[in-house]
Amino acid sequence: MEKRRTFDYPNPQMGLVLQHFYEEHPEVIDRAGHEFFEYVQAVQGRVPKEKIEQLFNEWFAYDFHLKTDKSTIETYIFRNPDDLSAEELDLMQQANDHNFTGYFWIKDVDAETQVLTLLELSTEKLYEVRDVTASQSIAGGAGLIASRLIQINGDWYFASDPIWFMPMPLAGKDGLNFIDAVRHHFGVAEPPIDNPADD
Repeated sequence: MEKRRTFDYPNPQMGLVLQHFYEEHPEVIDRAGHEFFEYVQAVQGRVPKEKIEQLFNEWFAYDFHLKTDKSTIETYIFRNPDDLSAEELDLMQQANDHNFTGYFWIKDVDAETQVLTLLELSTEKLYEVRDVTASQSIAGGAGLIASRLIQINGDWYFASDPIWFMPMPLAGKDGLNFIDAVRHHFGVAEPPIDNPADD
């Protein structure tokens, strides 16, 4: 990969999708909220409100489908209520068409190129993810994350903040610390057991 000190993040402006539905179609937000919070109610009391809102917004933009069976992103693109350019709509379409959620081991981090190399645990496939903040604040082998990735113009990015991060040594090569694993599971989410740290 070509070395780059900085890059322009191709922002698909998902905030506009959310704004459109929050302002113009609150009944859709209500229906989606009922579905989402009924499913995650067991963790609501243990996760900060701001994090729950971020998770809902990401799920609503990418995973929630209207009665037409179209995602909210697809519906926004079709309506184009903010008169976005063809290029801006294309970024949204790419994010809609090329995204997935997985468990990832943080194998390597290059602060110079602002790229994290992630190993997806179920497929053992490597993804090079561009992220300015994460590449400056964590190191390779730092632990496990669960996150949604989006691909735009051939590059991978985090859709938003990861769902959760399990740092070393909790995810270390010597296995899980039992009490930390219990706390992590009942406090946030169940971590995967596989550990590709030495691969």
